[in-house]
Amino acid sequence: MSLFTASPIHPRALQMINSALQPLFFEDKECKIERLKLHVWPDSEMAEHHSILTAFGMLRVFPNIYVTKGVAYVIEDSGRGEKAFAWVCRR
Repeated sequence: MSLFTASPIHPRALQMINSALQPLFFEDKECKIERLKLHVWPDSEMAEHHSILTAFGMLRVFPNIYVTKGVAYVIEDSGRGEKAFAWVCRR
């Protein structure tokens, strides 16, 4: 089974998420998918999922009341000094 067919979200949304994640793993060798969260608008379709399968593994989804419609980003819950961050979609 392909990673891309196992996910219940729209293929374009998954492509955007994978594109945002890619630099985090290639530029920062210490970045781990287990420490990342996708922050989304609480009323979005994506917010219905607890996690989604990406090309890099399972990514947790976090409905965030401070995120507006049409905006999504990935941020690291880190115990180290720096936090990884990437926009998935912004206005």
